[in-house]
Amino acid sequence: MPGLANLDWNLLRSFEAVAREGGLGRAAKHLGLAHPTVARHIQQLEEQLGQTLFDRTSTGLALNDLGRRLASVSQAMGEEAAQFLAVAETARNTPDGVVRITVAELLADLAPTLLSGLQDFTGKRQRVFELIVSAEALNLLEGDADIALRHLRPVQQELLCRRVGGLPLAAYASPAYLDRMGTPTRDSYDEHWYIDGVSEQRFTAALKSLGGLIPPSRIAFRSDALSARAAAAAAGWGIVALPRHLGDEDSRLQRLALGTDEEQQSLPIWVVARPSARQRVLLRTVSDTLAAGLETRFGGNREHFEPA
Repeated sequence: MPGLANLDWNLLRSFEAVAREGGLGRAAKHLGLAHPTVARHIQQLEEQLGQTLFDRTSTGLALNDLGRRLASVSQAMGEEAAQFLAVAETARNTPDGVVRITVAELLADLAPTLLSGLQDFTGKRQRVFELIVSAEALNLLEGDADIALRHLRPVQQELLCRRVGGLPLAAYASPAYLDRMGTPTRDSYDEHWYIDGVSEQRFTAALKSLGGLIPPSRIAFRSDALSARAAAAAAGWGIVALPRHLGDEDSRLQRLALGTDEEQQSLPIWVVARPSARQRVLLRTVSDTLAAGLETRFGGNREHFEPA
């Protein structure tokens, strides 16, 4: 039928109400619309269908045969629509469900600890947390994840974001390496061996900002896996940059002073959420829990979530 591709749901709602209530006036009252508006909806629907649905009588409108057949269909559509809204409302208000969190490897170990208070092992709640460790910025707007912990502020304006502090980094080496090569100083950067990433050379860039250039020939080991870089440093390959909350707790390594306290390197931490975190209780709870925990540990402001 012509025009069905652009059929307005409001027209069907008015038709279903008139068919159920038995008149334009009662339908208009039920819908909270003006009488002429409902009458116009019926006229527009008939024009789009190319068929009349009512017989016009002196007492008002009476469904014809086609109208009665379509009325049963529209009633079923109305019930489905009500169920659709009920499911959406339940998802909005329920504290249970699945939350997908994408996080950089530098912060991956923190998320389970920060969220542990939200888990309930009594069986009364069904919460599932999926942690996606990825160097890529997954697209939250397209549903790749619900929440992200990032080091860069997102550029998509629709996202909700909050900066919650900075992740302090430091240089580490094994005691065996230091016994063999000596303790590095500002004047001996180029005499030591280093461990860095493959796709990103964060350590090289950080030392450059402190005035220490690392010749490419002095990179002894590369890996994009944080655990592999730490293991290489523990095995004596060279000096590695690690988050202080990891490096300081690694008994195999010793923290080095490569710059003054004022020159301490850190990465910003952003908690980013999909726009639906404004309405969905579970997403808002998880976002706030992560933000509060990271703020407590790494400092930063305590702004409410706001558009990026």
